[in-house]
Amino acid sequence: MPTPPQSLFGGPRTLYRGTNIDGATIEPNEGLWVRGRNLNDLIGIVDFPTALWLAWFGSLPTPAESQAVDALLVRIASHLSAEPAYRRGIEAVADSGAGIVQAAACGLLGDLAALEHIVLIEATVRDLPTHQDFIEGLVSVASTPHFLQTALGYSAPGAASTHHAEVVLTAMGATDIDPLAIRVVDALLVAWHAGFGYITPTVLVPRTAIGTGVTLAQAVAAGFMASGPNHVGAAEEAMTWLKTISAQASPADIRQAVDLALDQPGNLLFGFGHPLFVQDPRPPHIRALFSQWGFGGRYLEIYDVVCAHVLERKGLRPNIDFITAAALLDLGVTQARWGVGLGLCGRVAAMVAHAIERRDRPAFGVNSKAARKLLATVPVGWL
Repeated sequence: MPTPPQSLFGGPRTLYRGTNIDGATIEPNEGLWVRGRNLNDLIGIVDFPTALWLAWFGSLPTPAESQAVDALLVRIASHLSAEPAYRRGIEAVADSGAGIVQAAACGLLGDLAALEHIVLIEATVRDLPTHQDFIEGLVSVASTPHFLQTALGYSAPGAASTHHAEVVLTAMGATDIDPLAIRVVDALLVAWHAGFGYITPTVLVPRTAIGTGVTLAQAVAAGFMASGPNHVGAAEEAMTWLKTISAQASPADIRQAVDLALDQPGNLLFGFGHPLFVQDPRPPHIRALFSQWGFGGRYLEIYDVVCAHVLERKGLRPNIDFITAAALLDLGVTQARWGVGLGLCGRVAAMVAHAIERRDRPAFGVNSKAARKLLATVPVGWL
């Protein structure tokens, strides 16, 4: 077995305009990249633990390492399910009327030291890295589906899972949990996990927060708070809209529903268009994979009709939110707020990676000479 990396991030940080983790290309070809690899070359090919390792360490893990990470994520989830103390703060905030994301973030603000100690022991036994950042990062990743589930008032699952994607499926209340469903969720988690560099709010905010001296988990919690209707949350809106279309609707009925959504003043059809891309490169690739795998139900049929009509009407193409929404519904996920939840379950991998990278080069706490130099590089047009 190769010697585990001694730190999560090393080497030059010049690949993607200030970060060596991930980034988008616009010309000559639109694309999303993670550690020098096209994201579409990862989606459907590697599972989420493998993608997580690549984003954190810069190289693909061995099969044994990937399986060990997957098993450890499941072990953390199992421990969380057995310990109600981790849920009390989340439940209290949720009961006050806070949203799913805000309540779930509170779980990351609690004392996770005991859990991290357990994970450290487990990582040692499994020959995984024992670096503190790695341990804390795994806890954040594994806690996310459990904390989101708690925020929605769901009880802890009784049946044991064998894969992290299965944990996510169970947390979402999916009705179909089988190898194909696990494969589909793994593909979606990988599609969401990274690719844009630090320009997305859910990654930019943890990078900023970590520079103030907060813990890694607190920086991730800040990233949760940076999601909203226009970022990550569009999948929830798309699920809500798709559920209004009758299962017996004809293609003509579906097109009429699209026309109604597009023609009402001030209305938006969530899940279409992209702030950077003419065409988000992920949905066509994912849709092709689903067809290849034999996955799909009524909502992916509706997805195809809607996409064709919106392209004809407005020249817009679906983004990751819309295909996520259709896939979750076909998996039997009925709670639309899991459109946000699934995105965060994937994106937490990039939050961890970017927070740690930025901590080595903080925007705050530097000397005045460095601060003046940094001020000159602030991208005011973007922020």
